[in-house]
Amino acid sequence: MNKRLLSILFTMLISLGVQAQIDPQVIEVLKKSQEKMNSPHGTEIEMTIDVTLMVKLTGIKITSSEKGNKLRVNMESKVLGQELMAETGFDGQQEWQYIHHKNDDERDYKTRRDTLTIIKTALKPTAEHAVDYDIYKNYKTGKIRLNGKYYEITLSKPVKKEAPSKVVMKIDKDKYYFREMKTKIHGATMTMRMTKIKFGVSDDVFKLDLKKYPNAVVVRK
Repeated sequence: MNKRLLSILFTMLISLGVQAQIDPQVIEVLKKSQEKMNSPHGTEIEMTIDVTLMVKLTGIKITSSEKGNKLRVNMESKVLGQELMAETGFDGQQEWQYIHHKNDDERDYKTRRDTLTIIKTALKPTAEHAVDYDIYKNYKTGKIRLNGKYYEITLSKPVKKEAPSKVVMKIDKDKYYFREMKTKIHGATMTMRMTKIKFGVSDDVFKLDLKKYPNAVVVRK
């Protein structure tokens, strides 16, 4: 047996060893959750994202609606007393991004105007803070256990150093809905939690109505 064949077999054995550390049930549950969280009639999800480092640093509320190739995401965040509202939309022919600053005093008004950017494109943008159901591919170890009414998935030993060292996800064991994900990186903990899900979204949700942004500076690209 020549050295090249030995090298190939050795590489295959290492690869199989890495894959074996991901419990097959982890992949099965994540795939079922992905199927359950989508609907041809559209899905609307409300979630919160909190970042803490000893104390709570920021709180984010997100409402994300998807239907086919259409998307609309509304995000409200509060960081150190400053509030920001952002919106991303896509109707199949154009994408728009709206930024609205709250709590700005008059001195900032001219430099921090609301902006609405409209981009002609047929490419659907990635949903803001969408749940990544293939996240297990970024880790060498994946375990699952039943914790009350949730499947608790723990992913560790990231493939890339810049990834969080550990990710813990909770999936409803009966409905397979995503419920929560916690990650920790550089000492800070981020918790993403789904608070509401609705199936069936009107097409009107994905229409751009310029009347809703009367004070925004409109930029077309």
